[in-house]
Amino acid sequence: MKTFYFNIQSKGGVGKSMLTYLQALKYEADESVMFVDLDSSTQSSLAQLEFISKKGRLIRTDIYDRNRKLDRERFVEVIEALNRQPASHFYIDFGAPESEQLLGLLTLDFTIDEFKEIERELKAKIVFNIIVAGGPAYETCMLYLKKITGITKGHFDISVYLNQFTFYNYDQLVTEAREFAKSTKGLIKQVYQYGEFHPDRRSGQIILNNIRSGSGLVDYHALGVKLILRRELKKI
Repeated sequence: MKTFYFNIQSKGGVGKSMLTYLQALKYEADESVMFVDLDSSTQSSLAQLEFISKKGRLIRTDIYDRNRKLDRERFVEVIEALNRQPASHFYIDFGAPESEQLLGLLTLDFTIDEFKEIERELKAKIVFNIIVAGGPAYETCMLYLKKITGITKGHFDISVYLNQFTFYNYDQLVTEAREFAKSTKGLIKQVYQYGEFHPDRRSGQIILNNIRSGSGLVDYHALGVKLILRRELKKI
């Protein structure tokens, strides 16, 4: 069975592409895992996943029609096309506009039962990975999380990824997010924290620079940095 992981959040700049980068590092040597850049709003994934692109395991696509208008139904065509690929796991980096359009797909174009039927027809599994940032972005991120949780109604697995650095000095928001996850009574399967990189430290500077340049594991040399990175990869 193939598994599709949707890395989604309608708020831009919250760490979707960074999460996808870390997932790509974690599975860099696993040829059964492919990555998909569906983010039309920026070129961040395309640049950050250069090391996986060189291995032929990055697919660049979008959900625009010939007139460059967003076409929500192309989501289904994209999944169908990916389902024909030899890989078994696909991590899809949605941009903010695509994440917002996904809500419309699940409410205006199809019912959640119909979307579940698509999953069954493909003999696949779809997992929603929802990224949540702290600080000023928190309320918008949580609103999106609540909408997805309410729409899916337990038909699909949901995991929440808290961008840890953005919660610095906002510990109460971490607690609040975890309490919300508990209140869903199993609709949210897991809550992960990732991205504990400090840009004011040498290690954080190296990691963030390597993310921006699309560097793979072979490009990490300093032992301290590698230890921090290993710790991060275990979280996800």
